Amino acid sequence: MFDLVPQNSQTPKIAVFGVGGCGCNTINQLSQSPLADNVELIAVNTDAQSLQISSCSTRLQIGLEATKGLGAGARPQKGYEAAEESQTQLREHIELADVIFVTGGMGGGTGTGAIPFMASIAKEFNKPLVAVVTTPFSFEGSQRGQLAQAGVDELIQYASAVIVLPNDQLLKALDKKISVVNAFYESNRILQDVLQGLTTTISQSGLINIDLNDFIAVVSHQGRAAMGVARQMAGEDLQLTIDKALKNPLLEKVNLCKAKGAIVSVMATESIELSQYNSIGETLLKQLDPSAMVIIGLTIVPELDCELELMVIATGMQEAENGLLDEHNAEAAEPQTKPLKTRFDTSELLNLHDFLKQKAVTGANEDRHDEELEIPTYTRNQRTAN
Repeated sequence: MFDLVPQNSQTPKIAVFGVGGCGCNTINQLSQSPLADNVELIAVNTDAQSLQISSCSTRLQIGLEATKGLGAGARPQKGYEAAEESQTQLREHIELADVIFVTGGMGGGTGTGAIPFMASIAKEFNKPLVAVVTTPFSFEGSQRGQLAQAGVDELIQYASAVIVLPNDQLLKALDKKISVVNAFYESNRILQDVLQGLTTTISQSGLINIDLNDFIAVVSHQGRAAMGVARQMAGEDLQLTIDKALKNPLLEKVNLCKAKGAIVSVMATESIELSQYNSIGETLLKQLDPSAMVIIGLTIVPELDCELELMVIATGMQEAENGLLDEHNAEAAEPQTKPLKTRFDTSELLNLHDFLKQKAVTGANEDRHDEELEIPTYTRNQRTAN
């Protein structure tokens, strides 16, 4: 269980880490949006050149010795080693935050290796950490998809909540003619909207208040999560608004009826009716587990330019409805992946590193001994402690 924040504490501090190339791109977009002063954006990367163009004020280059500032080379083991090498810097920022968001891409090197390591630090400090990660397009190949799946599986062991945005969903949910830039903008906007809604909700008193400890109580239900924000204009159907917030088509499909907790922030003008507020609660209870912890708050915003705005975070789903690879891709990849299938099906925390030990490609100019590919001491100790 997380440590609860004293009631007399100041405005909660929210740290948002963008890890790797994908995560840093998200941070760049977030830096252009109007976030509250208590939100700190932190770009984390092994690629020094990419990090230099990040538009946020806090930039952490990790693994200077492990990667020489040249990136992780699509090897998660390198990303892990980089984070382990720079753990002092990471620990300082994580320890100072009340809530941590981490965003990045799974399947590559830096994000896949470093994000689970960072989540383990947050768990050690009893800090709530919500991870928002993308998974690769199918055309990027089965091996990259397997690395992403292994990374997500390990991340779930440490993070408070894991929200997965499969890149394939961009093709299914968005206009076929949309540009690549705008497609990723829409994906990043999910985190942007939730950050704006969350900071508004927990940083100021509402008519029906949600505080930081309420948020912590809900995200303490470890597992997969869904989140979203939806706006309702006058005359629109409330049920559709709730569906938009809970069932964003860009998110991985999760079984909402298995959610163990949900936090719902309603922002509305003074004209909101009691029946509307009641309908929101009743509708959510129908979609979630009856025993789920549901906290609904209401903040009056007189200048709101819509009838109401909902922010929903549902947590504690243990499994996704389907895996990162669809059936067609799984069948096509079966001859290559069959020997490794038992590794990805097990819940052991060491799967990712066992897999990398067998499959990592050693450069022609690298003379690495077998001992260097063994499981890092930190991860082995974490497993023993758990």
